[in-house]
Amino acid sequence: MSARPDIAAQLAPGEALLWSGHPRPGRRVPLKATAFAAALFTATLLLAVLSWYVAIFRGHLPGSRPLVLGILTLAALFTYAGLRLTVLDRRRARARDGRTAYGITPRRALALTGPYLTELALRPGVAVSLRGGTVIVSDEDATLRFERLDDGAAARDILIRQIEGGA
Repeated sequence: MSARPDIAAQLAPGEALLWSGHPRPGRRVPLKATAFAAALFTATLLLAVLSWYVAIFRGHLPGSRPLVLGILTLAALFTYAGLRLTVLDRRRARARDGRTAYGITPRRALALTGPYLTELALRPGVAVSLRGGTVIVSDEDATLRFERLDDGAAARDILIRQIEGGA
């Protein structure tokens, strides 16, 4: 896993970093994804039982072997889809969070995810809200989210001060 990026390296000459942070580790799997994955795993079990039934009790019929292989292939695809929704996507998201850094300067809010920089100018008309540990900064054109922060209220307060001070 690569190191967390340095948000200070993205600052313009003479620009000061007022706050910096990063997402808290431990991203959760959404409930909808978990429910759908459970349905896929249940379907996998049912397909495995169906393939066992066809192989044992209908194996003497012509075309039963390709049918069993097709059922098992479908079961394998369902298993992969369930794992992808739960385990694999969560690992990818946690790795992305490890390469993410947030920052606030007097002029802009920054989010650096790997090599990708997203910024939003702090000017009058920019809205700031806090939902759980996520700070949402938005204007009419764009939205920037600082997700799963330990000190979300502090980041929100700094953003509001900078927006009101720039007016």
